[in-house]
Amino acid sequence: MTSFHEDYPLASNRTALAPPFSARVEDVVLAADTIERIAIPTGQRFAIFSFDGAVRALLGTASTSFTLPSVSTSDGSGSILNPGARRFPNKLADGVTTPTHVILRAPAACTGSIEFYE
Repeated sequence: MTSFHEDYPLASNRTALAPPFSARVEDVVLAADTIERIAIPTGQRFAIFSFDGAVRALLGTASTSFTLPSVSTSDGSGSILNPGARRFPNKLADGVTTPTHVILRAPAACTGSIEFYE
């Protein structure tokens, strides 16, 4: 497992902007407008996303789903467009459910990767 946080001196100044290569990388191939659920590996707390097209992400469980937006929201229910690096919270917004999956959807077919860190 690769830790996202490193001890000094690697966690200082400019080197903190460049995390180490992860020991856990998932290749992801997305079909157009199709849900893809990626399980969060046990013990992993951070992820870095990289895709060659526009991708929407939402944190959830194996049954979480969402549609691509067609209207603006004002209730906080949206998905994240092109996430960079993210930390997984202990619980979802309901305060009860533990997140187990990253749910992805793209308007057009694309490929990418997710690096996981502890």
